[in-house]
Amino acid sequence: MYRFMLLLLLACLCLGCEETEVKQVPPQLVVEGWIDSGGFPIVKLTTTVPVSKQAQSTDSLDRFLVRWAKVTVSDGTREVVLTGMPRRDYFPPYIYTTSEMRGEVGKTYTLKVDYQNFHAHAVTTIPKPVALSRISAEEIPLYPGWFKLRIDFKDDPATTDYYKVFVRLYGENQDFHSTYFGTYNDRLLPTQASLLVENARQNVVNPTATFFKRYEIVNIKFCHIDSVSYDFWKSMDGYQSEGRNPLFNAMQNIRSNIQGGLGYWCGYGASYYAYQILN
Repeated sequence: MYRFMLLLLLACLCLGCEETEVKQVPPQLVVEGWIDSGGFPIVKLTTTVPVSKQAQSTDSLDRFLVRWAKVTVSDGTREVVLTGMPRRDYFPPYIYTTSEMRGEVGKTYTLKVDYQNFHAHAVTTIPKPVALSRISAEEIPLYPGWFKLRIDFKDDPATTDYYKVFVRLYGENQDFHSTYFGTYNDRLLPTQASLLVENARQNVVNPTATFFKRYEIVNIKFCHIDSVSYDFWKSMDGYQSEGRNPLFNAMQNIRSNIQGGLGYWCGYGASYYAYQILN
């Protein structure tokens, strides 16, 4: 019996060492774009990075940036061409934007991207911003000096609403990061809603990666979004959670509203706040 178990174990080890063939697929266009209420449209363009057995440095990924695309945004009345420019305060450090159009509540915005053989388009709307009534900090008992934030607001019970929370630490670049599980459907929220806000998860090893430190100034971007934007961000939340679990790895693609590519084009009814943790 012992011999049989030993042979079985060796067989399993041999199978486990079998090299997996990495199949390459044609590159796809990846769009990261948004337009805030009162803000200018911002679009980032890249192509998909092929799977490789070798580690790739951040600098080597520069070749996947798309710098010479034609990008337009239309509000149904007029269409403007966005200008591409390097911006080191964003990542990736190249954006398309314009000062000739600002987002307006209730309007629908169509994005079009043309680059070589890539042709993509997407549509989004901007709902009315919802104001926060209170922001507070709650210390984590297991990690003194580390906090989660809590935000309160009034939800309209007569409508179906969707919310997205982003954060950015004061002094960092212009990118707001999606908070950990920060996408909400009001079907599960009371009229006087209260949500815990965790930091964007950038480090899977550090146990305090989703918390904030005492005295940090946290910029909060609280967004009222449409159902299409909700579908994208909710699937992204699921992927970020399951994709880091070796036992329950994510096997399905993230939902996208980009026709002809991957990614998102979202309209945000945005409210902005700065909160310093002084507890």
